[in-house]
Amino acid sequence: MKRIVSTAAVAALLMSGCTSFTGLQPATPPDYTGTTVNVADQVRALGPQQLHIFEMVQVDGRRLASSSMATTRAGQGGGMTVAPVALTNEMPLQTTRVRLQATTQFPSPLVALSHPACRTIGEVTFTPEEGKRYVVNGRIEQQVCDVWIEEAGSGRRASETVTGPGTDH
Repeated sequence: MKRIVSTAAVAALLMSGCTSFTGLQPATPPDYTGTTVNVADQVRALGPQQLHIFEMVQVDGRRLASSSMATTRAGQGGGMTVAPVALTNEMPLQTTRVRLQATTQFPSPLVALSHPACRTIGEVTFTPEEGKRYVVNGRIEQQVCDVWIEEAGSGRRASETVTGPGTDH
């Protein structure tokens, strides 16, 4: 009987956690009715087994569907290759707090163990301008991993840079 009560208690705790999880949401708040701009994640294939992903994962605390999650889903059952997927988000024309991520992605944990990788994540302030398009960009190198938002085409940075340790850490 004691085991049944313990199992029921654990199940109740897990279910209560699930009810508070809001899931994935759009980058634009549900009550926003104004103009939006496009912000695209960027996925760079370095070969069939390695990607560098520069993406938005949260906006003002709302968790977004991310390119790294979409890439993982697209590659399921694909053997030892990765299938790159780059998502885009529509952002409101207002100042927001955006969580950016630069990460290296592989088709499996086993492949990741034998290759240098990076994961840098942090928040920046972003104020998009009407009529412009943006892309999440960055660099992953031995000494440093950076990620930022920039204007598409011109390359002018539109946010601060999140910096983390490189692949040699």
